[in-house]
Amino acid sequence: MYLAIYPAIDLLEGRAVRLVKGKRETAETVGVPLALVDEFHAAPMVHVVDLDGAFAGGPRQTDLIRQIAKRHKVQAGGGVRSMADVDALFDCGVSRVVVGTKVLQDPSFLDALGARADRAQVVIAADVKDGFVAGSGWESTSAVTPRALALRLVERGLTHVLCTAVHRDGTLEGPDVDVLAQVRVPGAAVIASGGIGALDDLRAVKAAGCTGVVVGKALYAGRFTLAQALAVADGG
Repeated sequence: MYLAIYPAIDLLEGRAVRLVKGKRETAETVGVPLALVDEFHAAPMVHVVDLDGAFAGGPRQTDLIRQIAKRHKVQAGGGVRSMADVDALFDCGVSRVVVGTKVLQDPSFLDALGARADRAQVVIAADVKDGFVAGSGWESTSAVTPRALALRLVERGLTHVLCTAVHRDGTLEGPDVDVLAQVRVPGAAVIASGGIGALDDLRAVKAAGCTGVVVGKALYAGRFTLAQALAVADGG
């Protein structure tokens, strides 16, 4: 089975940064966003997060995301709280829009997303913290379990779920396959995120049935190259 590799570009105040467990105070600048996009040209898509938007509760890096989308296919999210925010990102040229906090705050928003003609391009974020789905830049935790969220999105005709193990994010300690298993429901295409630190970690999420994986710090820390990751994705 093919595993799509999505290099992560997290935007904070116009910089590309990496965080540890989503904490803003751990931000480390890793490069210039547009230059990184060019470095990641071999990947099928880049995963872009508007961290300013996630923390503020509304998009803040739309112009920069538009520039990135002109260079490469983009999966983008962060601060998406309305249908207007979804449309704005699609208008920027992104290929997929990631929605998280809003579906926790307003469950009916999931229905609205499922009714869209472009629902195949919508990704629902299941950011798992202490066994439940977190929102608002991971600063709050809901009473929704990742499995319950996955079942709800599939029932509404949505397919993509981005599952992040918050306690592993940015740690290079390996993926939490138990967390990933919770969103492996029939009809869900699972994109893994959090903890990837070695090529064997890519093989592990592939063996767990994931269709894609977001890789950030491992690339920036030189644990492996994008070319090596893509080789694993193709069966190496």
